[in-house]
Amino acid sequence: MRKILFLLFIVLFAESKAQTCVKLWGENPDDYRKNKVKLYCYPADRQKDNKCAVIFCPGGSYCYLAKENEGFYPAKVFQNQGFNSFVLLYRRGIKGNHYPSQMQDLEKALEYVRENFSFQKIGVCGFSAGGHLSGTSAVYLKTDFNIMIYPVVTMQDGYVHKKSRRNLLGQHYTKAQKDSMSLELNTQKKLPPIFLIACKDDPIVKYQNSVMLADSLKASNQNFKFTLYEHGGHGFGVNPKLIKGADKKAAFWYEDFFNWFETVVFSSF
Repeated sequence: MRKILFLLFIVLFAESKAQTCVKLWGENPDDYRKNKVKLYCYPADRQKDNKCAVIFCPGGSYCYLAKENEGFYPAKVFQNQGFNSFVLLYRRGIKGNHYPSQMQDLEKALEYVRENFSFQKIGVCGFSAGGHLSGTSAVYLKTDFNIMIYPVVTMQDGYVHKKSRRNLLGQHYTKAQKDSMSLELNTQKKLPPIFLIACKDDPIVKYQNSVMLADSLKASNQNFKFTLYEHGGHGFGVNPKLIKGADKKAAFWYEDFFNWFETVVFSSF
């Protein structure tokens, strides 16, 4: 049944287009690299609209963007569930855009959504490096909930994803920058509810990133849900076909999220 539903979703997605694409920094920004910063909008159907929004941040090591699999596809899944979905194409290190460019783009996206819509809750969902970006918004920006899927978490030696750190912080980062962008070190203040998943067989971002964050969130008494899957790997987004082997449960993480959202976040309205 899940396979049939997913194939149906792919067909619906192929027939669906975003209603709006916004250049967040305007037509003539002060930096030409901001011209590529875009926000794609997928409004929920009126009959399903739950008055909540999610901004999706695709992953890609802060170097490129997996905008289809970790942006447009999950946005459509959430749209069909009644969420107003947005996909953010943010600046990356490959073009010389290092910290804090990515956070500035996400902050601009949050401002745009708040200024142009009247949603009751606005959250951020990110994958891999985009999961790290989602986490930074939980710590440093104002969000109502956050979703972190197989995320980069730490910038410290040991479990760091070096490519993401290099593209985010550049070659000559300071200790203060490294510490401030290590999410597990910055959970002391009250954070929004966080939904977090990782896979033990992830070959790209060590799953210990998420374990460290979960331990830190627990120690600071935060509201969060952490699921560690045995299988799934990395980069699957919401597509079970991208998971090798028969165990594809991780690709359906969004089902667990929708249930969690109903009981933990939506009920707090």
